[in-house]
Amino acid sequence: MELTGMWGSFYRVSLFISKLAYANVLWLGFTLLGLIVFGVAPATVALFTVTRAWVNKEWDIPVFKQFWSTYKDEFWRANVSGIALFAVGFLLYWNLTLFAGSELVMLVVRGILLVIAFLFAFMLLLYFPTYVSFHLKGLNRVRAALLIACGHPLHVMAMGVGLYGLQMLYMFIPGLILFFAAASIAYLLSWVSARIFSSMKQKQYSQSEASTQL
Repeated sequence: MELTGMWGSFYRVSLFISKLAYANVLWLGFTLLGLIVFGVAPATVALFTVTRAWVNKEWDIPVFKQFWSTYKDEFWRANVSGIALFAVGFLLYWNLTLFAGSELVMLVVRGILLVIAFLFAFMLLLYFPTYVSFHLKGLNRVRAALLIACGHPLHVMAMGVGLYGLQMLYMFIPGLILFFAAASIAYLLSWVSARIFSSMKQKQYSQSEASTQL
C-alpha cells in the first residue's frame, strides 16, 4: 500500500536521499576501480545515466546493474573524452597563467582566453547530459553541448545557481560531500538538462506541425 500525506512525502524524500547516497558510493567505488585516472570519466558517464533515468521517473531501474553495464560499455570512449577535456582545460588554465601581465597585448589575449574558458565551462555543464541522452560521437558531443548551452542561457544560469547552492551546503556541512556531492551535482545537471531537451523537442514538434500546415 502506497503511503500518502506527510508520511508518504517523508518516505519519498528518504528514498530519494538513500538513492543519491547509493549512487554516490557507486561513483566513488568505480572511480577507484579505474585507479581514479581511468575510472572517473566512465564512472561519471554511468552516474549521469542513472540520474537521467531518475529524472525521467524511472525510479525502479536496477541501479547497480545499470551503473556497471554503462561503466563497462563506455569505459574506453569515456576515458578518451575525459582525457581530451582535461587536456583542454589544463591548457586553458596554463595559458591564463602565462598571460598574466598588464601590457595591452597580454590583456587582450587574456580576455580572449577568458571568453574561451567561459564557453568551455558552459559546454562542460551540458557535456555529460548530452553524452547520455544523444547518440553522438567525438567532437559532435562537444559541439552539441556548446550549442545547447549557448542557446539556453537561462538554464545554464540555473545550473550555475544550483551548483553554487550545493557548494554553500557542502561548505556548511562538509561531511555530506563524501556521500552526496557527485550524485547531487549529476542529478541537478540532469534535471535542468531534461527541461532543455524537452523544450527543444517541443519546439521541433511545433516547427514540424507548422511546416505540415503550409
